[in-house]
Amino acid sequence: MSVRVSKAGCYIKPLLVQCANSVVKSEKHPEIRNRYLRLRKRRGHKKAIIAIARMLLTALYNMLSKKEPYNAELYRESDVLPPNREITVEQAILIAKFQGYRIKSAAV
Repeated sequence: MSVRVSKAGCYIKPLLVQCANSVVKSEKHPEIRNRYLRLRKRRGHKKAIIAIARMLLTALYNMLSKKEPYNAELYRESDVLPPNREITVEQAILIAKFQGYRIKSAAV
């Protein structure tokens, strides 16, 4: 999860950050706003904005290189979780241990 924009970052990064801020505040592109809100919970506002700016940069590059319009469906597909996500009890215990929880037996 890199936060670097490019080698020309000192020139293009302020413009991308302004674009990212405006896209995040608008309701026109909810796929980008939802991604920002998820990132902000984990990484904070500044790093989430840089991540959105980088996402915009790659979207612009692909739009210009392939000569096709912006397709929001590509970002919506990655946001949808599969409906049958299931894990076993052992997997749930391992996840809880990795997150720092101490596991006690149910029989006291």
